[in-house]
Amino acid sequence: MGDIGLNENISVASREFHIQTSTLVDEGIIRTEVFEKGRLLFVEHSHYERRNSEQDKGPENRLRQVVDQFHQSIIEEIDNLFEISERVFAQETSSAHEKIGQVFLFTHIFDKAEKHFKRVLDLEPNRHSSYVYLGRCYYLQKRYNQALDILSAFTNQHLRYPDAYNLLGLIMLEKRNFRQALHYFKESLKHNPAYIEAYFNLSEAILQRILVLKLEEKQEELKKSTDFLKILLKKIDHYGNVEDRNQSYLINKALGKMDLRKSLALMHKYREQHFIRHIPPEIIGYKFYLRLFFGDEEMNAEVLKGFEEKLSAALQKNPSYPDLWQYLALVHLMQCRHYFLRGLDNFRDATRINPHFDKAAKNLRLVENDGREFLSLIKAII
Repeated sequence: MGDIGLNENISVASREFHIQTSTLVDEGIIRTEVFEKGRLLFVEHSHYERRNSEQDKGPENRLRQVVDQFHQSIIEEIDNLFEISERVFAQETSSAHEKIGQVFLFTHIFDKAEKHFKRVLDLEPNRHSSYVYLGRCYYLQKRYNQALDILSAFTNQHLRYPDAYNLLGLIMLEKRNFRQALHYFKESLKHNPAYIEAYFNLSEAILQRILVLKLEEKQEELKKSTDFLKILLKKIDHYGNVEDRNQSYLINKALGKMDLRKSLALMHKYREQHFIRHIPPEIIGYKFYLRLFFGDEEMNAEVLKGFEEKLSAALQKNPSYPDLWQYLALVHLMQCRHYFLRGLDNFRDATRINPHFDKAAKNLRLVENDGREFLSLIKAII
């Protein structure tokens, strides 16, 4: 069975997006890429159940349906996001602005993200997290001076935000101010000694400095920096996950051969894939929250199932995220409500078809009377 692909241009809020969905049959993955004006915004993946083509009649038709459903769900998600953005501006809740700002930020729709973060700071000037998000928004657009301006509060007031100092380090790294980059990455790790991204970024800064020292033939400083880099890679082994440790091993292997440029390329690629292009798991929860409180329609069973699958998959990799468990609980409660109301309709159908069906009539009365408390409880929680 060959790969299946879909391409579609859509217009949302006077903007044009190109949606490209394809399958990787050997890996059992559906991959959707979203572009605007030729620029890749974000990528979504979905795993599907692979079946033996000899045992399952029409596997290609089944896969085409799955691909089309996923493709359409991404289109619907983008459309809903822009509609919800307008409703958030109408209600002016800073927490909602920050959540939808993060969704736009990590899907690389920067102009919308910027508007929401700026509105947060208008409504709540001391909400420091939005300064960091806005700074990241500027950084990803290479607007480094504006990012430094917005993050100046952290350096002036000595606020303890590891993310802010890590971001300042990245900006200095782009400006090739290695000494200042090292300072900020170390400051980030001082406030969070298990901050894996900061360890990788500090390692990259050290490696770039090593390349300069090698050209200048400063052997003593070169040895000190190399030894420090090896210590940092051990820290990654200690605090990181399996992928982090594998990357650390590859970098160490290249260092052992003194292939500094390969080591640097490995670090840079890993940062791009796992920290710059990576969409944090909490973003799935924010999408659900925004759809729940600002969507114009109640989520149907298919949408709820989609959120259940995404949240469950995120929790398999990140079981210590309490917010994700909270959102998944809400999804399950809404599914309970959906099936409860469906059951109520089923009892009504039974009594309509057979008005003398006493058992169904009794169950209908029980559900109508006692079920009100159940529905009220779900409504109060949601």
